[in-house]
Amino acid sequence: MTIEEIKNIGNIVFDNRDISPTQLGITSRKINYWLDHNLVPFVEKHQKVTDTDTISKEAATKTKWIRLNLSQAVWVCIIDTLSSFGVSADKIHTLGKSIWHEPRVDKYADKVFKEHIKENKHQLPDDVIQTLKQIVADEYWMKDFRTLINPFTDMLKSAILRESMPHTLLYVPQTNDFDFLYGDANLSLKLSSVYMQHPMLSIPLIPLLAKVLAVDFGNKKKELSYLSEIEKQIRDIIVFKKPKVVEIAFENENIKPIIVTEQHKTREQLAKYILENKIAKGAKLLIDIRAQGNYKLTLIKN
Repeated sequence: MTIEEIKNIGNIVFDNRDISPTQLGITSRKINYWLDHNLVPFVEKHQKVTDTDTISKEAATKTKWIRLNLSQAVWVCIIDTLSSFGVSADKIHTLGKSIWHEPRVDKYADKVFKEHIKENKHQLPDDVIQTLKQIVADEYWMKDFRTLINPFTDMLKSAILRESMPHTLLYVPQTNDFDFLYGDANLSLKLSSVYMQHPMLSIPLIPLLAKVLAVDFGNKKKELSYLSEIEKQIRDIIVFKKPKVVEIAFENENIKPIIVTEQHKTREQLAKYILENKIAKGAKLLIDIRAQGNYKLTLIKN
């Protein structure tokens, strides 16, 4: 992975605060209740307008709509899912502290930096390694990184990069035990006795992540750096040309084809499809325009 790719994935997960809860089907009443009870990490209920150069002083004192970055948006979807199963706000608050705050106190981010420095699995150049050493030694910088980097956000990055499957949150409400399952389909080896003795919730993250990314898919002005060029072409046809039917097929039949129709929530289905089916580099896209503006897209491996 290049430096540019690492920066892009970090920007996607951590920086861009442009997702509205209403775009995820979360009402103002819900999000305000969750914020009042400190269920959503590092999100203020009243986000101030900061661009005071282009607006009046009176407007600058007002608040704007709540905006979330990708990791916060997925977490909001998890809260909604847990609430639908009857998990109380107090239990969700406790779970949130374990997922978001404890890794910060335990300096999980420091361990990640040191591992990159020691192992250098991405073959980063020497000047970048030196920069990482300077950052990890600087308490001022690490305070910020500790709020961003934790096992949960690491799993989201893995899902966006499609490094492995599945990506699942396992949670036992009775004991507040949880685990992230990804990169290994052998569930039995991951589960300790606590998961065998109490009711357990299994929340697959790909559908929730697809729901969040579908918001991005509809943004005409945004450059989606996490998509390949072929994936961008598919997205442009489905999202902007809005045909009634798009059939996506593979030259070989290793991956089951899908048909995207007007009956589906097409952006969300497309996001889920791309997350679940990593398109190989060097693949070619054959576009066949059918009657009434419909398309057949065939992916051909080199």
